Amino acid sequence: MREQRPPIGDRPFRRRPPCRNFGGDARSQELAAQIVERSSRISALLREQLADIAEFDEAESWRGDGAVSMIAWVIGQCGVGTSTARQWVRSAVNLKSLPCLAEGLASGALSLDLVEPLAEVASPSSDAALREASAHWSVRQARELAAWHRAREEAEAEAKAARVAAAAEIRGDETQLAENVAAREFERRTLRFNDSRQSVWFSCTKDDYALVKARLVGRVTAEKGQPASDPVGYVPYDKRLYDELMRLFQAVGGSAPGEKGGWASSTSVRPRVVVHAPLELLAGCSDDAVAEIAGVGPVSAEVVRRLSCDAHVDLAVEDPEGSILSQGRARRDPTPVQRVEIDRRDKGCRFSGCNYTEFTHVHHIQHWADGGLTNLDNLVTLCDRHHRAVHELGWKVKGDANGVLTFIGPHKRSSTSAPSPTWRPSSVVRSAESAWNSAWNSARDADPEPDPKPEPDPKPDRNGPLRR
Repeated sequence: MREQRPPIGDRPFRRRPPCRNFGGDARSQELAAQIVERSSRISALLREQLADIAEFDEAESWRGDGAVSMIAWVIGQCGVGTSTARQWVRSAVNLKSLPCLAEGLASGALSLDLVEPLAEVASPSSDAALREASAHWSVRQARELAAWHRAREEAEAEAKAARVAAAAEIRGDETQLAENVAAREFERRTLRFNDSRQSVWFSCTKDDYALVKARLVGRVTAEKGQPASDPVGYVPYDKRLYDELMRLFQAVGGSAPGEKGGWASSTSVRPRVVVHAPLELLAGCSDDAVAEIAGVGPVSAEVVRRLSCDAHVDLAVEDPEGSILSQGRARRDPTPVQRVEIDRRDKGCRFSGCNYTEFTHVHHIQHWADGGLTNLDNLVTLCDRHHRAVHELGWKVKGDANGVLTFIGPHKRSSTSAPSPTWRPSSVVRSAESAWNSAWNSARDADPEPDPKPEPDPKPDRNGPLRR
């Protein structure tokens, strides 16, 4: 007869052994080395594959097999899916003029998933700089760079359209709507119900998405642990978000239990959405600068100006190196402005491969008790799991938080982490943009009516700040 299990609420929490208890044996060490080494060989083979695809595509040899495109040929002949075929063909074409990124892939130092978004925004002039900087980037960071680049292109296109409209004295609403990126994004908003699956699907504008996320996450965070009334004793995070959403709907038109006019103060949390924007954009002196909503991505100038109408604005002044005011030994806890800047730099937990952006802590790399400073280069974002790993489970962190950090595990295997590539003027992205802006301003001073953009390179579909 099977032993009867206790009710769920009476079961003790199951605790896994700490992570330092895993992976220390000789076989695990051998497997780890083989997996990493084989991954490098796969990258090298993929580089050979892309070189052959580029040559085959340039000769249009795929036509001889009846294919309608190189992508279709790869799908039929190599047995891969559409997304893989598209990745191979696009990367093959892009890497023909980017020898440094191609070398990084061939050597196994960079993966194809990392090279693909970089090749979309690189040019022969920025190829070497991107190759060097990307050695410590994650795939997520490379995609952030590509998104920043696309936002920059859209901002420049809007600024150019505005100049053309002003010169021709065009004020038609339809024309402005067609040219406005924010308006196009707003028109794509949607919400759909699926009665058969009892599910809801909706797509937001970036600022609305940030508001919804901040509202729900803020209410869950305000609970400070599990709901006190929960009979089970444990509710997963996604279900707690669902419960808070339902409570918000139930509160409309009525009062929640335990309060006369709404929700109790413990769950009354004003949503907080952080927007990073250059001062010249807010002041209306520039329309082609790039702003971003923290955790969401770049947004257009008009969206930022609308959000700033009734927002609390903090002015952060950077020194020539791009850093805001350091606190040194004056205080242990980072200032609110420092926390915002750290979040902007790290975009979540900095531990290699970790994607957590919520429930994080700011950690002193050199501990405060050991003389550590409350400066940006000594402060790093870690999630709860990896914060405990550093303090209690034998992990070590070395390096500059504004640059490359090295995480060393209890078994001496190490990995590296770098800040977001779209952060601070000294990054490869903004350095390229600054150099291009200087050249353009010099040309504009010499010519009172310059062309709105420099001559495009041979790949006009990928023009932008990094391709000039």
